[in-house]
Amino acid sequence: MRLKSRLLLAAVAVTASAGLALGTAAPLATAAEPHVVDGSGAAYNDWGDEGTLSVNSHAKSNATRLWQSVLYADGAKWKDSSGNLHTFTPWDIDGIFGWKTRSATKYWQAQEDLEDVDGIVGEETFGQADGFLDGPYGDGKVTYAGLSHEVDLKRLDGDYYVRIGSKWKVAAYDWRG
Repeated sequence: MRLKSRLLLAAVAVTASAGLALGTAAPLATAAEPHVVDGSGAAYNDWGDEGTLSVNSHAKSNATRLWQSVLYADGAKWKDSSGNLHTFTPWDIDGIFGWKTRSATKYWQAQEDLEDVDGIVGEETFGQADGFLDGPYGDGKVTYAGLSHEVDLKRLDGDYYVRIGSKWKVAAYDWRG
């Protein structure tokens, strides 16, 4: 059932983006010096211009927490040193882009048939993921419709927030615990 919902959401996003291409679209954020994951207008095209997340780039950040929430929502798997696969869990969402996150990102990229299966979250990977965002709703809620779970995020005044425990924290590219 979730797969059908996700496919329907993707179809709506494609149709809506085609309509935007014919009209005047809001300018996208620049990724030259990213500070916060941001967006405007409909959520389904917010992330394609974001900065890079990897073991060498913004490896400790709430932007990484946001990406790890996507991995969890889609049931991504990481490979241990013995080659065994393990499902990415809420306990793996720690804001640290380490080997588990890199491995789960490669898995996610392969499942999405991306050209670059490199474990680096850049424009192609973020852009694929944002097609499964829905919102924002009146309270700023944005939902990521994953294959295994739905994850709620917030977008307030153009900035994305990720839930850490019971609090919402801005999805910044620098560490803000």
